[in-house]
Amino acid sequence: MREVFLLSREENLSHKEIAEQLGISEQNVSKQISNALKVLRYKMGASVFVFFLFHI
Repeated sequence: MREVFLLSREENLSHKEIAEQLGISEQNVSKQISNALKVLRYKMGASVFVFFLFHI
């Protein structure tokens, strides 16, 4: 999940590019990113989470 999230946010790769690079489906990529965001939202709290998203 972490690797997928970092490729999405830091490397600015599309879901398709990540899926091809890791040999997984695009649906799997979408789900992993969604789960990563849920974990971050829970751990950071809503206000900090919004700040984090706009400063990556």
